[in-house]
Amino acid sequence: MLKEYRPSEIKNIKVHGRTNGKMDPVTLFWTASGIELNIKASELRIRYKADYTGLEPWIDVIVNGVRYQKRPLEKGVHEISIWKSSEGAAGVEPPVRNIRIIRDTPAMPADPSTLLQIEAVFCDGTFEEIANPALRMEFIGDSITSGEGCIGPLEEQDWNSSCFDIVDNYCYMTARELNADYNVYSQSGWGFGRSWYGNPKENMPEYYEKVCGIVPGEQLKESGAGEDWDFGRFRPDIVVVNLGTNDIGSYTEMSHENARQMNFNNTNTLDSDGHVPEEDVISMKKEVISFIEKIRGKNPDAKIIWAYGMLGQDADYIDGQMKELLKSAVDEYVKNTGDKEAYYLQLPVTEADGFGSRSHPGHKSHQNASECLVKMIRGLGY
Repeated sequence: MLKEYRPSEIKNIKVHGRTNGKMDPVTLFWTASGIELNIKASELRIRYKADYTGLEPWIDVIVNGVRYQKRPLEKGVHEISIWKSSEGAAGVEPPVRNIRIIRDTPAMPADPSTLLQIEAVFCDGTFEEIANPALRMEFIGDSITSGEGCIGPLEEQDWNSSCFDIVDNYCYMTARELNADYNVYSQSGWGFGRSWYGNPKENMPEYYEKVCGIVPGEQLKESGAGEDWDFGRFRPDIVVVNLGTNDIGSYTEMSHENARQMNFNNTNTLDSDGHVPEEDVISMKKEVISFIEKIRGKNPDAKIIWAYGMLGQDADYIDGQMKELLKSAVDEYVKNTGDKEAYYLQLPVTEADGFGSRSHPGHKSHQNASECLVKMIRGLGY
């Protein structure tokens, strides 16, 4: 018989991602946030509450490391099936199954009504102990890290919730290969200093110390999105930053055209030779170094890897400038601080057969990036 539990009543439950610290309900703000359970049961259900204006939240259900469900959630309070087997009806004792229910979509600052909460869990068996992996990781990034374009046909260019996928994603692949728990702090279109269309207000360092400060609206404010994130609740051994694609992309003609359509004045312009001006290069290096310093201040024992390169720009030269800028910034940070645990990693560029939807990296590209990252991390002793 199914029994209803509040999340706080379940001793053996693991919450993934930045949250407000409250269990009733568990509010899921970020990509890859969710709950994990080891159940010895034949049936599992949840009751959730969701809201949105136009960008519905999606979840994945992962059973023993395999995705069984990928589904959008309807507005309101609903009860849905997560797992059901015939074992109970047949009188067979069920095995222990690891089940993760994770948010597939990013925080959605474009939707002031966005909300996803898990209110209750229904189970006809027991909740078993969950082992804690030896490795913890944090991924910081943009649309690539959020999994935009990981799913969908190559020709699909529409921007919507369904184009995101956290499973066919280098973060998930890397954590799975290294047997790590991980958090994701990422937002499509944002950079370390400016967005894809040149908006300096849309930068990830600004909100790094908050639970989910990038989202607007009163609904999530009431859920603690604007509160300070307690870094002591999740201490990563490795922090991977994958930012720079939107910063350098803001200099392209496509970015300027999109900014004009949005009635935004993009001031990021190339010089007469088609290069990013030297004063801008210097300024961006300072922004990178400043963010590394902020990350180090909150994660004193972590190894910091700044990775870049999956999505090249139309202009090869400025793409090369960003690679050199980032590597130089990391090297300068190490030299000036004596911090030997910060590194730069060049990721494989997405080839023609590696794209997904929305002109973003697909499964093959994410797999290549994960293999590159795993190789480096193992070389660091993990």
